[in-house]
Amino acid sequence: MYDKYMSDVMSPYANPDTDLVVRSLNDVPKTPFLPSPALFFNQLFQAVIQGEKDGFDGVVVGCCADPAVRDSKDLVNIPVTGPFEAAVRTSPAFGRLGVVAPQINGSEDENLPETANWARALVREYQVDEYVATIRSAPTGHPSDEDTTRLFSEDPDALRELVLGGMETSMRTTAKEQAKAALVDDEASVLFFSCTLWGGMTGLIAEELEAVILDPVITPLKYVELLAAQNKY
Repeated sequence: MYDKYMSDVMSPYANPDTDLVVRSLNDVPKTPFLPSPALFFNQLFQAVIQGEKDGFDGVVVGCCADPAVRDSKDLVNIPVTGPFEAAVRTSPAFGRLGVVAPQINGSEDENLPETANWARALVREYQVDEYVATIRSAPTGHPSDEDTTRLFSEDPDALRELVLGGMETSMRTTAKEQAKAALVDDEASVLFFSCTLWGGMTGLIAEELEAVILDPVITPLKYVELLAAQNKY
């Protein structure tokens, strides 16, 4: 239910010679946010392999937790990356990074971040501790189980708008507050809003923040375009 939205966010920023394709995984639990990764790793691996067969020059796994990105790289001969990797590889060019991650209480079928420890683990995995000034959590809303169940069957478009509305509210409030604290208290100079559902929303607060802002959807698009171009040399 997010495919067109994500495509609309990225398309204006794609290179003229980039063919942008957004695909969802089949046979995964229907949740408004990320289901448990253990329930979709195999589907993701098959999608990455199929992408190479279909002639793709690169793949972005569209979740800021970068699920299965490391293992996916070993399956194909095209670059595979995720939003978090793209952010931590891009940010050193501009300064020290402040990560703002959502804090969401979801259903038992979801794997949602009640803390930001997943982001700290990725920082260690990518060995970029020296470039990261801080990682902060921003409380973010979640539709009720009743609304989620009803809207999935009756009106998925309304569910998408409900979720995105909650993400926009947090961008204007809790995420903005944490971003300002990252700049003032932790001396970050680059900000990464670490959830793809914040994609396209950073402009709502950009004028209030004196920092380079890395969008969670546009940043990996530009990064994979670079990787794909390098892979052709």
